Amino acid sequence: MKAIMSRITTGYRESTDREPAAAGERDLVARLHRINLDLLPVLHELLQSRSVTRAAQSLGITQPAVSRALRQLRDAFGDQLLISPGRNTRLTERAEALVEPLGRALGELDLLLRPAGPFDPATEAVHLVINTADYVTQLLAPVLTDICAREAPHVVLEFTWAGTRTAEDLARVDFMIGPRAFGETLGKRVGRLPLWRDEMVCIAAAANSAVPARLTPAQFQSLRYVAFQRGPRTPQEIRVLLQPTSPLEVAPVCTTSSFLVLGAIVGRSNCVALVPRKVAHELGRAEKLRIIEIAYPRKALPIDAYWSLATTGRRGRAWFRELLSRAAARLG
Repeated sequence: MKAIMSRITTGYRESTDREPAAAGERDLVARLHRINLDLLPVLHELLQSRSVTRAAQSLGITQPAVSRALRQLRDAFGDQLLISPGRNTRLTERAEALVEPLGRALGELDLLLRPAGPFDPATEAVHLVINTADYVTQLLAPVLTDICAREAPHVVLEFTWAGTRTAEDLARVDFMIGPRAFGETLGKRVGRLPLWRDEMVCIAAAANSAVPARLTPAQFQSLRYVAFQRGPRTPQEIRVLLQPTSPLEVAPVCTTSSFLVLGAIVGRSNCVALVPRKVAHELGRAEKLRIIEIAYPRKALPIDAYWSLATTGRRGRAWFRELLSRAAARLG
């Protein structure tokens, strides 16, 4: 207990270096250093039993040890605490005032220091931020939300899409989900969970009969096409990591940072687009599209979840990794 309270008071001292502390906090630090906090459970037992002998029996220590502790406690509190007029031992006024707050404080410390049990999604609340592209959100969010609505009523999932280039960036969110080739650039202080394997295909409007069932790279580039682009300043090497067929997209009609918008454009024009196969199937729910194979050697797109190892111990994160595995299995 003394070591733990030492860390607490050290935290107080560090906070005083950063900003002025309240006088009450400074006084608390001073008072905590004047007492051996290991003696507080002994004091609690003495106040309850009003007997050195019974306190020693209850605590499983020797009577001389309890007597020494009582002497130290009297010095620390500046009060006799227990007095023995005749054969009856009674508490001083100061000791009487300590009974309730001491019992409450020790109970709260026990709760604080007790080892945490497994995360319980049925009762615990947690807010999880998942950084990913819109098409991953489109695939995963319905499945994850369905599971959470039934099994984790107090869990909030926040899907966002922010720039992530380093492990430090990754630590600002709970998880990033994206292509393995990109995730492997985040460094060694990163955890990884494989989710599914995908590959790039071409989509065209169902009514666009001019596009054959299979395209070579040259045939693709001879067509009018629209392209995904993370941002106007995204380097080509990063674009390749995010989408392996991006070297084919040298002269698009337009670009967008939304895979889902690509489906709307293709479904209502004679343009084509390159998208992950799972996305193509999903886009086909809203637009009448054809899936066209592209004869390109680098079109594999494994998708993984990543997290900073510095955040591994956060409450609920291990549970969510299991949930991601379940959701990915449902996607097939």
